[in-house]
Amino acid sequence: MIDLHIHTVASDGQHTPAEVAAMARELGLTAMAIADHNSVESVGPAAAAAAAAGMAFAPAVELDTIFRGRDLHLLGYFIAYDAPACAAYLAEIHRAKLEQTRQRVARLQELGFALEFEELMAVSEQRLPAGKQYIAALKLHPENFRNPDFMAFIDGPRSNSPYLNFYLDWLRAGRPAFVPLLSQPTERAIRELKALAGVPILAHPSDTPAPDVHDLIDAGLMGLEVYSSYHDAGLTAKFLALAQDRRVLVTAGSDFHGAQVKPEVRLAGVPGNEHRLYEELKARAGR
Repeated sequence: MIDLHIHTVASDGQHTPAEVAAMARELGLTAMAIADHNSVESVGPAAAAAAAAGMAFAPAVELDTIFRGRDLHLLGYFIAYDAPACAAYLAEIHRAKLEQTRQRVARLQELGFALEFEELMAVSEQRLPAGKQYIAALKLHPENFRNPDFMAFIDGPRSNSPYLNFYLDWLRAGRPAFVPLLSQPTERAIRELKALAGVPILAHPSDTPAPDVHDLIDAGLMGLEVYSSYHDAGLTAKFLALAQDRRVLVTAGSDFHGAQVKPEVRLAGVPGNEHRLYEELKARAGR
């Protein structure tokens, strides 16, 4: 049993690398990967914790990218996470994401939310904010509690998973406060990950049209996260067939963030999470 898509406190996850490793060992995982958003801060500590727990480990990152107007997430496995080139690339992404955050705040203000950029960054402890931090910063303004759009996440129909739902309802592609990350087209991210000796995999393709997936494979994408908490049996079968037809890698990842962030997603809680997928990924990386 494996889980190749786990988040920690380095991005928008709830748990430290040591806590994740302890939970993974308790569940009997044989391999895991930490794939934080645009960050490798937890990779070193997680590698040490996994080794101490007797688990195989894949250093990874999850990049925010844009492809044909869609907000796509790209996983990069076995990257040279401690290389200066990796640090430089992630610093560039951080600058672009910071500007994206400024523009998101401006759009949310225009849409009737009381929110300040400086407060949001303070709540985020100067890390790039996710849904949890947006909700926390919005709570600082009493007038938001009179806004039904905000109260939907507090005690309304979207309060079952408020942090994720805020991102899905307001910040994701096609939503009112969406701001595209134009400096990070998916094709470029694929090239950058390969330059870092990484294996680029499309995370939870779910609503990505098949023609787009084929074009990305033609552009160098090396696999699909077929087994995902985003996929029902039908989507799993669809993307498994596509991956097999194109002879690209298949991976399994829960996108675990912790119960406070994604209460419905369990660590290793996806079907098909067999250890052989880790070995195939490792072999493709030449490790």
